[in-house]
Amino acid sequence: MPFHFDQIFNQIAELIAERAATKINESVQRGMREGAHAVSALKGRKLDMRCHYPGCKNRSKGPRFRFMCEQHLKLPKREQIVALETWRNGGRGRTRNRSIPRQRRALRLAD
Repeated sequence: MPFHFDQIFNQIAELIAERAATKINESVQRGMREGAHAVSALKGRKLDMRCHYPGCKNRSKGPRFRFMCEQHLKLPKREQIVALETWRNGGRGRTRNRSIPRQRRALRLAD
């Protein structure tokens, strides 16, 4: 009885192809049920782009410039920090919070 390597190899290849096809089919069907892809929770969320200086209605330059408008970016760094702390605290002025030491360090480096 001769050994038929080609036939055995073809049978194994067919079994692998069938299993792969069923797995792919299942994942495609699951994807069609659950939607094409997951939607981010932040999709459609708008940033508050107003200047963070108290009473200012101008549009800020974004997070890179600490949400300050062009007019208030010209202020001294210490005044900017006080204005940002006031905005963070809801208009209550300066209170101790976690960002003060980091900003003081930045001021020391800037001087």
